[in-house]
Amino acid sequence: MSFNIAKRTLLSSIIAASSVSTLALAQQQEGFTVTPSIGYYNMDSDRDTKDDTAYSLGLGYQFNNPWAVEFVYLNADSKQSGGGGDVDVDQYRLDGLYHLPSINSLNLTPYLAAGVGTADFSNGSNNNTQVNAGGGLKYAINDTVSLRADFRLVDDIEDHHLDNVTSLGVQMTFGGSSNNSTPSTNDSVEAYEQSYTQAEPEPAAQPQQAEQPEVINSEPAEQVQEEPIAASPMTEKTPQQPEIVAEPPGKINIQFGLNKTNVEQKFYPEIEKIAIFLKENPGSTVMIEGHTDNSGAASYNQKLSEKRAKAIAEVLTNTFEISATRVEAIGYGEERPFVENDTEAHREANRRVVAIISTSEV
Repeated sequence: MSFNIAKRTLLSSIIAASSVSTLALAQQQEGFTVTPSIGYYNMDSDRDTKDDTAYSLGLGYQFNNPWAVEFVYLNADSKQSGGGGDVDVDQYRLDGLYHLPSINSLNLTPYLAAGVGTADFSNGSNNNTQVNAGGGLKYAINDTVSLRADFRLVDDIEDHHLDNVTSLGVQMTFGGSSNNSTPSTNDSVEAYEQSYTQAEPEPAAQPQQAEQPEVINSEPAEQVQEEPIAASPMTEKTPQQPEIVAEPPGKINIQFGLNKTNVEQKFYPEIEKIAIFLKENPGSTVMIEGHTDNSGAASYNQKLSEKRAKAIAEVLTNTFEISATRVEAIGYGEERPFVENDTEAHREANRRVVAIISTSEV
């Protein structure tokens, strides 16, 4: 195989892997990964070595974002072409993986990968430097076990060969934050309700109701007296009361997978409603509050609620360009249930993220 063609093919793969948009927010389960695989090592025709079965073991770590790192050992016992002697191949490599948005309806997650390593061929080529690029597909059996199909182009820089490896394996994830507890199976898809309610001002002697987030507007009433009363049917104009000029978004439902913290892109239009309101009201701010039910350990629920609240806050700041000074996130875990955790319906109601919007325009 022409060395120039091989270099161009590999370079194109590496460029494709490195040019993925950072807006792809898909996440795999965080934790250490172990991936035993079996595959087929396709040798460059110039090697004079037969293609053969290859076995590999990958040890890695999946971060709490689309990225993962993995160290892989691969072995293939082949023979020289034309009935020659045995050729033992030992390959060691360090790879980086980038996960693309998941196809949730099919439990599939595609990924791109690239790495560098060395290989020893018992017929004379030892400690050859290799670079690889490719990708694959993961099928999630559950949150910790996935079937994994992988394809790599492998460029032997020193001997100018371009091999390829196709493999099928099982990836197991251990030690991530999701393993600190064992939530009920009814939590496979948790609905988090973001409530934006508009509270009318109450007399000073009456306390506010805790479950109704208050939207505050300090604009003097006389500055909005020119606006027709019909423009704001939800509030009554009086000289003594502040008025809400723009109506906050209504109720929004955002779903997270079991123990997941990433916000799927299909929910972005819902979050955009908050961003539009904030942009139309420059003096407004938002507090994102995360809440859970009482399933599992309290310490884990606390961390989970914080991560989910921060995930929505990051979408507002990173994607919709809302200033970070106007967005806060906090998690309360299971400390503030909306209702008693005595039925599944009540537990579902307690698994929520609430956004409290405040305005202070003058």
